[in-house]
Amino acid sequence: MSRKAALQTYHALQASELAAAVNEALKKFRLRPGEYAAELTEPEGPSTAGGVQAMQHMRLVPRLAGHPTLLVGHANQADKNAELRTYDHLDAVHRQRFKRPLALDRAQYDDFVTLAKGLLEALHFRTVIVGPPADLPEEEAARPVGGGPRGAFVGGVIVAIALVAVGIWMAVAR
Repeated sequence: MSRKAALQTYHALQASELAAAVNEALKKFRLRPGEYAAELTEPEGPSTAGGVQAMQHMRLVPRLAGHPTLLVGHANQADKNAELRTYDHLDAVHRQRFKRPLALDRAQYDDFVTLAKGLLEALHFRTVIVGPPADLPEEEAARPVGGGPRGAFVGGVIVAIALVAVGIWMAVAR
Protein backbone atom coordinates (compact mmCIF):
# COMPACT_ATOMS: atom_id res chain seq x y z
CA MET A 1 0.00 0.00 0.00
CA SER A 2 1.38 3.40 -0.92
CA ARG A 3 1.89 6.12 1.66
CA LYS A 4 -0.86 8.18 -0.01
CA ALA A 5 -3.33 5.28 0.26
CA ALA A 6 -2.38 4.67 3.91
CA LEU A 7 -3.41 8.24 4.75
CA GLN A 8 -6.74 8.19 2.91
CA THR A 9 -10.10 7.58 4.52
CA TYR A 10 -12.40 4.83 3.29
CA HIS A 11 -14.35 6.97 0.78
CA ALA A 12 -11.23 8.74 -0.47
CA LEU A 13 -9.48 5.41 -1.01
CA GLN A 14 -12.52 4.02 -2.85
CA ALA A 15 -12.65 7.15 -5.03
CA SER A 16 -8.92 6.89 -5.84
CA GLU A 17 -9.35 3.24 -6.81
CA LEU A 18 -12.35 4.13 -8.98
CA ALA A 19 -10.35 6.84 -10.77
CA ALA A 20 -7.49 4.39 -11.37
CA ALA A 21 -9.83 1.73 -12.81
CA VAL A 22 -11.80 4.12 -15.04
CA ASN A 23 -8.70 5.94 -16.29
CA GLU A 24 -6.99 2.64 -17.09
CA ALA A 25 -10.04 1.39 -19.00
CA LEU A 26 -10.38 4.62 -21.03
CA LYS A 27 -6.71 5.48 -21.52
CA LYS A 28 -6.54 4.61 -25.22
CA PHE A 29 -9.77 6.36 -26.24
CA ARG A 30 -9.06 9.67 -28.03
CA LEU A 31 -11.43 12.24 -29.52
CA ARG A 32 -10.71 14.61 -32.39
CA PRO A 33 -9.76 17.35 -32.74
CA GLY A 34 -7.46 18.05 -29.85
CA GLU A 35 -6.59 14.42 -29.11
CA TYR A 36 -8.85 14.56 -26.05
CA ALA A 37 -8.33 11.87 -23.41
CA ALA A 38 -10.92 10.98 -20.77
CA GLU A 39 -9.97 11.41 -17.14
CA LEU A 40 -11.84 10.79 -13.89
CA THR A 41 -10.35 13.02 -11.21
CA GLU A 42 -9.08 11.71 -7.88
CA PRO A 43 -9.95 13.26 -4.51
CA GLU A 44 -7.76 16.26 -3.76
CA GLY A 45 -7.05 15.34 -0.18
CA PRO A 46 -6.93 12.37 2.16
CA SER A 47 -10.60 12.67 3.15
CA THR A 48 -13.96 13.24 1.47
CA ALA A 49 -15.66 14.19 4.76
CA GLY A 50 -17.40 10.85 5.03
CA GLY A 51 -18.37 10.87 1.36
CA VAL A 52 -19.88 14.37 1.44
CA GLN A 53 -17.13 15.61 -0.93
CA ALA A 54 -16.85 12.39 -2.93
CA MET A 55 -17.81 13.82 -6.34
CA GLN A 56 -15.22 13.10 -9.01
CA HIS A 57 -15.28 14.98 -12.30
CA MET A 58 -15.14 13.23 -15.66
CA ARG A 59 -13.16 15.45 -18.00
CA LEU A 60 -11.86 15.39 -21.52
CA VAL A 61 -8.33 16.75 -21.38
CA PRO A 62 -6.75 17.87 -24.68
CA ARG A 63 -3.30 16.59 -25.57
CA LEU A 64 -2.90 19.35 -28.17
CA ALA A 65 -2.55 23.03 -27.26
CA GLY A 66 -5.35 25.47 -28.00
CA HIS A 67 -8.26 23.28 -26.89
CA PRO A 68 -10.12 23.72 -23.59
CA THR A 69 -10.56 20.99 -21.01
CA LEU A 70 -14.20 19.85 -21.12
CA LEU A 71 -16.21 18.79 -18.08
CA VAL A 72 -18.37 15.93 -19.38
CA GLY A 73 -19.85 14.49 -16.19
CA HIS A 74 -19.18 13.23 -12.70
CA ALA A 75 -19.31 10.15 -10.48
CA ASN A 76 -19.85 9.84 -6.76
CA GLN A 77 -18.35 6.73 -5.19
CA ALA A 78 -20.21 7.25 -1.90
CA ASP A 79 -23.75 7.16 -3.37
CA LYS A 80 -22.92 5.22 -6.58
CA ASN A 81 -24.49 7.86 -8.84
CA ALA A 82 -22.95 9.15 -12.05
CA GLU A 83 -23.92 11.71 -14.67
CA LEU A 84 -22.68 12.15 -18.24
CA ARG A 85 -23.50 15.10 -20.47
CA THR A 86 -24.74 14.89 -24.03
CA TYR A 87 -22.95 16.55 -26.91
CA ASP A 88 -25.78 19.11 -26.99
CA HIS A 89 -25.11 19.95 -23.34
CA LEU A 90 -21.39 20.49 -23.96
CA ASP A 91 -22.08 22.51 -27.10
CA ALA A 92 -24.62 24.78 -25.38
CA VAL A 93 -22.30 25.50 -22.46
CA HIS A 94 -19.34 25.99 -24.81
CA ARG A 95 -21.30 28.44 -27.00
CA GLN A 96 -22.36 30.40 -23.95
CA ARG A 97 -18.83 30.59 -22.57
CA PHE A 98 -16.72 30.95 -25.74
CA LYS A 99 -19.30 32.38 -28.22
CA ARG A 100 -18.51 29.68 -30.79
CA PRO A 101 -19.57 26.07 -31.46
CA LEU A 102 -17.85 23.16 -29.77
CA ALA A 103 -14.99 21.78 -31.87
CA LEU A 104 -15.36 18.10 -31.08
CA ASP A 105 -16.29 15.17 -33.30
CA ARG A 106 -19.92 14.46 -32.39
CA ALA A 107 -19.94 10.81 -33.47
CA GLN A 108 -16.77 10.09 -31.47
CA TYR A 109 -18.21 11.88 -28.44
CA ASP A 110 -21.47 9.91 -28.67
CA ASP A 111 -19.38 6.71 -28.81
CA PHE A 112 -17.43 7.90 -25.76
CA VAL A 113 -20.64 8.55 -23.78
CA THR A 114 -21.93 5.07 -24.67
CA LEU A 115 -18.62 3.54 -23.61
CA ALA A 116 -18.33 5.54 -20.38
CA LYS A 117 -21.96 4.81 -19.44
CA GLY A 118 -21.44 1.09 -19.97
CA LEU A 119 -18.25 1.16 -17.93
CA LEU A 120 -19.82 3.05 -15.02
CA GLU A 121 -22.85 0.79 -15.03
CA ALA A 122 -20.58 -2.29 -15.01
CA LEU A 123 -19.05 -0.77 -11.87
CA HIS A 124 -22.57 -0.58 -10.36
CA PHE A 125 -23.15 3.17 -10.77
CA ARG A 126 -26.63 4.49 -11.51
CA THR A 127 -25.72 6.53 -14.58
CA VAL A 128 -27.88 9.17 -16.22
CA ILE A 129 -27.25 11.16 -19.38
CA VAL A 130 -28.32 14.80 -19.22
CA GLY A 131 -29.09 17.25 -22.01
CA PRO A 132 -28.50 21.01 -22.08
CA PRO A 133 -29.17 22.97 -18.89
CA ALA A 134 -32.68 24.42 -18.72
CA ASP A 135 -31.40 27.83 -17.62
CA LEU A 136 -29.55 28.58 -20.88
CA PRO A 137 -31.19 30.97 -23.35
CA GLU A 138 -33.35 29.05 -25.84
CA GLU A 139 -31.31 29.87 -28.95
CA GLU A 140 -28.12 28.57 -27.32
CA ALA A 141 -29.69 25.42 -25.88
CA ALA A 142 -31.50 24.40 -29.06
CA ARG A 143 -29.25 22.15 -31.12
CA PRO A 144 -30.18 19.38 -33.51
CA VAL A 145 -30.08 15.93 -31.95
CA GLY A 146 -27.91 13.44 -33.79
CA GLY A 147 -25.97 10.30 -33.19
CA GLY A 148 -27.60 6.98 -32.58
CA PRO A 149 -26.51 3.39 -32.22
CA ARG A 150 -23.08 2.58 -33.57
CA GLY A 151 -23.62 -1.16 -33.92
CA ALA A 152 -22.23 -4.31 -32.44
CA PHE A 153 -18.63 -3.09 -32.52
CA VAL A 154 -19.19 -0.33 -29.96
CA GLY A 155 -21.22 -2.75 -27.83
CA GLY A 156 -18.41 -5.29 -27.91
CA VAL A 157 -15.83 -2.68 -26.98
CA ILE A 158 -18.01 -1.51 -24.07
CA VAL A 159 -18.35 -5.02 -22.71
CA ALA A 160 -14.61 -5.72 -23.08
CA ILE A 161 -13.58 -2.50 -21.36
CA ALA A 162 -16.17 -2.98 -18.62
CA LEU A 163 -14.86 -6.48 -17.91
CA VAL A 164 -11.26 -5.22 -17.76
CA ALA A 165 -12.29 -2.36 -15.45
CA VAL A 166 -14.20 -4.69 -13.14
CA GLY A 167 -11.18 -7.01 -13.04
CA ILE A 168 -8.85 -4.13 -12.20
CA TRP A 169 -11.33 -2.84 -9.64
CA MET A 170 -11.54 -6.23 -7.94
CA ALA A 171 -7.76 -6.66 -7.95
CA VAL A 172 -7.18 -3.20 -6.49
CA ALA A 173 -9.94 -3.55 -3.89
CA ARG A 174 -8.31 -6.64 -2.31
